[in-house]
Amino acid sequence: MRLFKAILLLMLVASIIPTVMVGWLSVSHTRELLVRDAQELAQERVKQLRLKLEDVLSGPVQAVVDLTNTPFFAKSPAEQQALIASVLTQRRDVLAITAFSAQKERLPGLQAFAVHELPPSAVGEHEARARALLEGLNGLRYGEVAPQAQGAPVMTLALSVGEPVKGYIAADVSLAGLQEMLQQERVGSNGFFYVADRHGRVVAGGAGLSPGTDVSQRGPVSHLLEQVAHSPDAEHFHVGNFGQGTDATVSAYNLVQDLGWTIFSEQPVVQAYRQVQVMEDRILLGLGGAILVAVALAYTFSRNLTRPLKNFTAKALELANGNFGAEVSLPQKNELGELAQTFNYMSKQLMAYDMENRRLYESLEQGYLETIVALANSIDSKDAYTRGHSQRVGDVAVEIGKELSLPERQLKQLQYGGILHDIGKIGIAESILCKQSRLTDAEMEIMREHPGIGDSIIGAVSFLTGVRACVRNHHERWDGTGYPDKLKGEDIPMLARIVACADTFDACTSTRPYQKAMPLEQAVQILDKLSGAQLDPAVVEALRRVLQKKGVRLEGHRQPVKLAS
Repeated sequence: MRLFKAILLLMLVASIIPTVMVGWLSVSHTRELLVRDAQELAQERVKQLRLKLEDVLSGPVQAVVDLTNTPFFAKSPAEQQALIASVLTQRRDVLAITAFSAQKERLPGLQAFAVHELPPSAVGEHEARARALLEGLNGLRYGEVAPQAQGAPVMTLALSVGEPVKGYIAADVSLAGLQEMLQQERVGSNGFFYVADRHGRVVAGGAGLSPGTDVSQRGPVSHLLEQVAHSPDAEHFHVGNFGQGTDATVSAYNLVQDLGWTIFSEQPVVQAYRQVQVMEDRILLGLGGAILVAVALAYTFSRNLTRPLKNFTAKALELANGNFGAEVSLPQKNELGELAQTFNYMSKQLMAYDMENRRLYESLEQGYLETIVALANSIDSKDAYTRGHSQRVGDVAVEIGKELSLPERQLKQLQYGGILHDIGKIGIAESILCKQSRLTDAEMEIMREHPGIGDSIIGAVSFLTGVRACVRNHHERWDGTGYPDKLKGEDIPMLARIVACADTFDACTSTRPYQKAMPLEQAVQILDKLSGAQLDPAVVEALRRVLQKKGVRLEGHRQPVKLAS
């Protein structure tokens, strides 16, 4: 699992970091391009609006200029009045015209205004604005914009006539057309245009900006006024971001030097850079998708690399546990596949070696068993009555051990222990061992030495270490009155208790010098009487179940009972 995590982490680092870097570079570079495009678009819009503004003003201004291009002061008063009236009639955006002498005096009868557009009360204001423009005038001059209580703002202009100057003509021009144009112009859905004079007051504008409103504190206007203060004669043009937070805008402005006006455009940053946000969202979405793909590929690669290793580990553990021949199923045609083939070949070779070793071990074990049987037969051969006794005890002990669910290793020890339980009788004199009558107490004491003698005989054989308890303690009693160690109850080794029960059973069902073989039912009754006194009750019960399973019904039989399968 740790290797899987390490490989997965390495793959993720190797794939995600370059992906993130490429995404970040793409976002950064594309952002710059889109921001530049958005600003250039704002810049172009202001330029286009300047052309429209000049087009809106060119009509009335040109009409007044054309008036001065005629020999106006050379004509009669009636002709002069007719020329002024024609201009007012043809240009509805020219509200008033006044002619002045070279001495800047208003000429009688040469002041006219559009009755329906200009209230009579505004005539005096018109003349005052016009006189303010005449001082030092030589050419065309524009005056300040005059907001009106009702209607559109008015711009006053004045022109000198002739060279040398023969007089002056001043006119009021309505900016209603400019106001209407700016209200119709839009920058996106929320952006707008407006025109401000050199003092930062609105000339005309959209978004509810009324003429005369002071906007000098707005970001782009404030920036322009600072630039004009430092360089009054420069042609000022700028585009950039102004404000912060939700009030941030992308603004552009262009100074119209002759008029002293500046055209401004403002658009919320969020809207102006919407394409930037859309681009970022798409790139981030693509980046997220790329990361997910990288994670999936890294996970798949890591899993495909480590899963076979888990298989190798599991099969190696099987080999370590002795399951030789275990094979790794890995159809991949790569280095891992080659490793799997090598592993499988090694496993088959180990299985072959194991089988050979098993055959050798079984042969060796068989040799041990034959040796053990020969030793037991050397005892049994001294007494015709006990011939085959040791082999039968071993067989019965194994059946009892199976009934008690003992492992295979202990079953073998029971077999060997049953065969060798009386090996110590080799050290007993034949006169005692083969005596046809009951033994005296002294002889019985000598006979009781055979468990200890047998233990001494096999004690030096490491192969038989597990059966020493069967040899030494098979005459111990459950009530603690046995020999040689006076062990009691469960202090007696289990294998010794089983051999003791099998030994007693065979003694009851075999003919001895001092008794005849008992019928099976009588033998079982004897065992029941000895249960809990001489024999372990659980072992006796296990033997009873063995007899039931074997179906032994030899009532009155006098030959030893063979229970081995």
